[in-house]
Amino acid sequence: MYLHSRSDALLLDGLYTGVMAASVLVALQISNSALAPRSRAYPFGASGQEPLYMLFQSLVILGMVVFAGITAAGTLINLINGGTAAVVKLSGLNWYFCAMVLLNLAMWWQYRRSWRLGGANSDLLLSNSSSALFDAGISAGTGIALVGSPLLLDTPLAFLAPMADPLIVLVLSALFLPSPLQELAKAVAEAAGVSVGAGLQQRCHDAVAADLKGQGCELVELAMVKLGRSYTVVAYVDPASALSSAAVDQLRHHLDRQMQRILLAPVLCEVIPTAEHPYNSEALGGEVVPAGVTQHVGMNASPW
Repeated sequence: MYLHSRSDALLLDGLYTGVMAASVLVALQISNSALAPRSRAYPFGASGQEPLYMLFQSLVILGMVVFAGITAAGTLINLINGGTAAVVKLSGLNWYFCAMVLLNLAMWWQYRRSWRLGGANSDLLLSNSSSALFDAGISAGTGIALVGSPLLLDTPLAFLAPMADPLIVLVLSALFLPSPLQELAKAVAEAAGVSVGAGLQQRCHDAVAADLKGQGCELVELAMVKLGRSYTVVAYVDPASALSSAAVDQLRHHLDRQMQRILLAPVLCEVIPTAEHPYNSEALGGEVVPAGVTQHVGMNASPW
């Protein structure tokens, strides 16, 4: 349809939908892999495949959108300087854009269904579901703007009619950019092992500290990271008396059940008895952190 119409706006919208459609099989396969139990090959589970997939998908979309935006800006500058624009053939585009909207709605339904069946805790499926629904709206808007552009010829805005195609591309580029940028930042943060949000971590810390106190243990620190749909939780505890290996195992199983109730997601928990705070090191300037005080290291704070 691009070769038929010579519309760059149609090409950008079609490529975006094409990337989303082509990634359906990959995304669903990775989602299924993430549900597999831990093994010797993946001792912490295969959830790390999800942020890796989101990272590369975001880079592909970003490259495509940035290139389209730069090309459209060049075309627009050429038209303003008196250049000529390629004639866009609009015949048949109404049916094409209707098909694009239906395709995106079908992808949205499939992603949403898989997200619910997987326990409603996969950021990958939720993100792709939102992207498919967003692209359905973009396809509808692009079709209306492109097919309706000849109506400008009978208005004071007639001078915009030859520029309609590159203008639509610039608008699409601006609309497409935020989502992959957010997903890229999120995927990089997860792959780098950045801790979960301060609010969620504090809520989990308070719940675990109160629970452990009743079992004769002081919570020194609760370390939490998220990778894909799974959380890794390490509780550093200072027991009031000696603990046997069986008692530590019992604490770990109890922590696992508690975290699953709070996070509603797969978790990998560990309990480490210690009297020293895990962040007391030269990396933090030797600062002594009192037991029970949680330090949060986020995207805007340097651990060094």
